[in-house]
Amino acid sequence: MPTKRIRFIINPRSGAMHKEHFADLINSGIDKSKYEAEIVFTEYPKHATELSREAAQRGDHLVVAVGGDGSVNEAGAGLVGGTTALGIIPTGSGNGMARHLNIPMNFKKAIEVINRGKPERIDTVTINSHFCAGTFGLGFDAHIAHLFSKAGTRGYSTYVKLVLTEFYKYKSRNFQIEIDGESIDRECFLLTFANSSQFGNNAVIAPFADVKDGWIDVSMMKKFPVLIAPHLIYRMMNNSLHRSRYFSGMRGKSIRILNSGTLLGHIDGEPMEFSNTIHVDVVPLSLNVWILPEDA
Repeated sequence: MPTKRIRFIINPRSGAMHKEHFADLINSGIDKSKYEAEIVFTEYPKHATELSREAAQRGDHLVVAVGGDGSVNEAGAGLVGGTTALGIIPTGSGNGMARHLNIPMNFKKAIEVINRGKPERIDTVTINSHFCAGTFGLGFDAHIAHLFSKAGTRGYSTYVKLVLTEFYKYKSRNFQIEIDGESIDRECFLLTFANSSQFGNNAVIAPFADVKDGWIDVSMMKKFPVLIAPHLIYRMMNNSLHRSRYFSGMRGKSIRILNSGTLLGHIDGEPMEFSNTIHVDVVPLSLNVWILPEDA
């Protein structure tokens, strides 16, 4: 049988891992009886979108994002609406989408998912004209995403330090939101619109989010006393945040956030700024992702 072509897109800036040996791991681990592997590196922001779109246009079977959630976002943006599937080898700081899809964090085991996996359609989300695979946030998580992007070092430890430093300084703000035509006015410390369930590192912000259900889960956290922060972190890490009295959740398909000033946000962990009303819409079953079958 003829081999199928895979383009591996490596983000050399993702996470804190050294990337020099990634190409060797791919070449030694990929099943060459099935696949012909091409390895490319991103050189500038949004380059992965160009590279994935190019691969899809020439008929590649699979594009694999080797990086974190930002890399998954960029590669997915070039594949949405098509048939070429998106695979993930997670090497970022949080890897929220990979964890949601049960892709192993171990590099060699993630390559085995590529070797033995299959495509499955999932929902995506648009935020104005922007593509989102996992989560879109306004509030404290967006504040941290902007600071993290400017930090001199990457990785989980940098993220945690920023959270601990900024928690006491950050002020909740009021949001006017329309969810499928229903207007709500809510003061939020955290406001997350979720296709997948977590920020990364198993910190679950949307306990009931399902990437195949055609809904956007809206998670709202009001400001909470600092003394109970460890308990809420425990709930996030144990998928029980919905049991907290500081959490409320809704679901929708078409959402508007009314806004007339500068508003900081993040899409899949990457910082964004908004100056007008924000439109958030689900696009059902619009992206092929590569996962391991349950019976594998």
